[in-house]
Amino acid sequence: MTATELKEEFNLRYNNALEGAPGLDTFEISSYLTVAQEQYVKMQYDATKDPTSSFEINEKARRVLNELVKDEKISSQVSSTRGLVSESVFYELSNDAMYIVLETATISDSGGALDGKVIPVLPTTHDEFMVSRNNPFRKPNRNKAWRLDLVKENSKTTVEIVSTQTLSQYNVRFIAYPSPIIVADLTLTDDVAGLGLTIQGNTAQATCKLGQLAHREIINIAVENAVLDYRDGTLQARVQLDSRV
Repeated sequence: MTATELKEEFNLRYNNALEGAPGLDTFEISSYLTVAQEQYVKMQYDATKDPTSSFEINEKARRVLNELVKDEKISSQVSSTRGLVSESVFYELSNDAMYIVLETATISDSGGALDGKVIPVLPTTHDEFMVSRNNPFRKPNRNKAWRLDLVKENSKTTVEIVSTQTLSQYNVRFIAYPSPIIVADLTLTDDVAGLGLTIQGNTAQATCKLGQLAHREIINIAVENAVLDYRDGTLQARVQLDSRV
């Protein structure tokens, strides 16, 4: 759907669901749709509720989320003094990374047999690191590296990679945060022009980047949120609704 179509269908369902409810302006509709879109992405990613599984086991989730799967190959390491061990190296990811779904590293071994070898990078908890770092069978080696997470470095999403090998590149695929839905330009539309309103820093009209399969479900969630806010705008009601993600 176009941004205008999203707005019109939202209004249709909102008015039918809540007769006599106050109308919503362009900013409010855009905000409800943007929040609903993020909730929808989280629900699809977590659809199996199985931490050992992948969102790709569900064909619907694959079709919906493939528009958000991004690939980065990062060769520049970040200087940092926060490494847990001397083998730690740091890489900066795009700040729109929501969920990492696959990661590998490329070994640099000039003239050696390992040069260019791609090894898996395994996400590791700090507890696992402490237990396994001295175990020769579990710690990183020429066949695997570890990834730990920590606070951003210089306002950038940063990962700590622990590897016994020199690395030339960190390769990662992730689900990106969806860009906001804005049903009309917030600087031009009559009902909010001049108010300086933005959604995640954006003002230009933008439709949902997910496939058509997701659009009406996102509208339904947005309408449900709006109706809940009108009928019962309590914090408890909002927490109960948000708990589904």
